[in-house]
Amino acid sequence: MSWKVAPAAAKNVKWAYNNSAFKYMRYVSWQYLWGGREYGLLWHDQYYEPAPEVTEALRRLNLKEPWLFDQRKMRLSRAHTLAMHNEILPKDQWTKWDEETFYLKPYLDEIEAEKTERTKSSGFVPGFLMRKEEH
Repeated sequence: MSWKVAPAAAKNVKWAYNNSAFKYMRYVSWQYLWGGREYGLLWHDQYYEPAPEVTEALRRLNLKEPWLFDQRKMRLSRAHTLAMHNEILPKDQWTKWDEETFYLKPYLDEIEAEKTERTKSSGFVPGFLMRKEEH
């Protein structure tokens, strides 16, 4: 049995796990398990803003690419309005896999690298990173 892997969305995104099985799982979860595409949302539109990493990523996005930040706000506003009225977009307006950009991933990766570097340079190792024998 050969699985047909969906076209690659956001070709410029580097994933830690990027073999065909993970690509297929990303596509299936996006296509069949997530309802945001019915409202015209992109995957990173659902990221919760009070999380400090997401807040910082959105701040950097607004500084470097403000038009993407504004588009995100418009998509979220439209989705909230549709959800309040218990409606969804017509199927031809749903977000398509080829349009997905994962626009926050470069910023989130940058923030994670900075946190890792800060941990290494300060000598402070959080408890969840310590091996059991070190506790």
